Amino acid sequence: MLRLLQLAQELDWQVMDLNHAGERQASGAADEAVETRQKTVLATADKIQRELLASVRFDPLRLVGVGGAIGDTLDSLAELLLALDKIRQEASGGVDSLPSTVRSFQGLLKGFCNDGAPMAA
Repeated sequence: MLRLLQLAQELDWQVMDLNHAGERQASGAADEAVETRQKTVLATADKIQRELLASVRFDPLRLVGVGGAIGDTLDSLAELLLALDKIRQEASGGVDSLPSTVRSFQGLLKGFCNDGAPMAA
């Protein structure tokens, strides 16, 4: 779970960097810097998704999660994946609301990691 939290922090830094590049672009700097930073944000979102999916394991003999029922684990995972999709959409388009979206995602991720629900039986 530590890796997920590290990637979320990295994503937050990249979004701040993207916002700064967007501000410079508004003042006449090149679009290439913004595009590069957008790709970096998208790549980190992909890494987080892979880590999330790898964090949930399933044993068909026991349909219970280590921290709770498997349904709760899957619901939390679905919510996180939807939040990642929203981050991807905002990173590709206007980035004005991206920092708040990433902070919201980080809160969800911390709850997911602290609940002990990510590892299903």
